[in-house]
This record gives sequence, structure tokens and C-alpha cells, in this order.
Amino acid sequence: MWHTSEGDRILEAAEAHLFKAAATGLVERVKEDVRIESGGYTITLFDELTWSQRLAVLESVTTHLLTGTDRMPELTAVNEAAIGTVFDHISCEIDLEIENISLGTQWRQLVLDACHECFGDDLREPDDSDRDDSAEDEADYLPKSAHCARPDLWHRLVQSLADRILWDRDYELMGDFLDEPPEKAAMLRQIMGIGDDYFAAAADDLHSDQEAGETLRRLAGILR
Repeated sequence: MWHTSEGDRILEAAEAHLFKAAATGLVERVKEDVRIESGGYTITLFDELTWSQRLAVLESVTTHLLTGTDRMPELTAVNEAAIGTVFDHISCEIDLEIENISLGTQWRQLVLDACHECFGDDLREPDDSDRDDSAEDEADYLPKSAHCARPDLWHRLVQSLADRILWDRDYELMGDFLDEPPEKAAMLRQIMGIGDDYFAAAADDLHSDQEAGETLRRLAGILR
């Protein structure tokens, strides 16, 4: 279970299918980056974790988002950054599909299925004739098919799906808070409604190759 912006829940059906596919791809990338200190991930906080911390936090978020656990974890910068990285992985895969048509439309179809499930079927892809920057937000549009080749539209849809889990993107502010004096940082956290432990909570870690192997086996079971 996870304390999402849509309530305390687990992901199901098409939403879960999309998240599982993205988390599987991200885990594979982490495995390839074994022992590499910086993997070039899109979210700085996740990128700064060691490879073993990345595996540990991915196991935690997938377990709680995809299975009915007894307790929900506290929301922290580390675990929310991991979720954000999963959704950024989807956007990167979509970019690759659009750049190379031989890759097909698998990722766009997964996003489309999840959007139909989560947002309804009454949304449409905008035509050039009715595109007006002063009109309704294009984030309300849904592509007519998975063959739509507009990365900007797909990226907005991916972030809309991420918003069904994440309350905000406070994890992106960690560096700013660390640069502030403790008293000012505490005041800013209070104003923004950020818990005292949100940034301070340390990432779980794995301390041996055996632990890493066991974590990967558990992940494979959750994501199959």
C-alpha cells in the first residue's frame, strides 16, 4: 500500500502494468550500472545513490505500490525520487520509440491504456485547427492512437500518471534545502508542509552480493 495523491491504495490493472514494465526496465539498467557511482539518471537524488541503494529503494517502492503490505512507508525524498525516476524511464522509452519506428509503439500503448483506465475515453488528440495557447490545457488531450509522434504530449501524459501517485516534486528541492542554514530550512519546510524527516531519511542499502541477489529475486517476483 502507498499513501498516494489518489488515496491509500495499490496500483492495479493497466496502471500497474505500465509501472511494472517501467520498473523492470529501470532495474535492468541499475544491474548494468553495478558498481558505477553515477548512472546518469534524470533525477539527481536517485542518481546520487549507490547502485545497491538504488536496488533497495526500487524494491521498497515496488513492494508497497504493487502488493497489499500491512504498513505504508513514510513518504521521503528518496522513495519519491525513485518513483519519479520510474516515470522518467517511461518518457525516455517513448522518445526512443518515436526516434526509431522499428521499435514499435509498446510504451505509448501502455501509457494510452493506463490513461484510458485512469482518465476516461472522452479525451482526444488536438488538431492544428483548434490548438490555442490561451485555450484549455493540452494536458487534457489524449492521443487518438499509440502512433502519435508528439513527445511533448506523451511526456505530459506520463507526468499526469505520475501525479496519481506523487503529491508533488519536493525531492527536487533537496539541494536547495541543504544549502540553507538549519533554522531557515526548518522554517521553509514548515511553510511548505514538508516533514522534518523528508530529506533526512537515509536510503536503505544492501551490504553484500548475497543481499543484492536476494533483492533481485524478490523484485523479479513482484514485477513478473
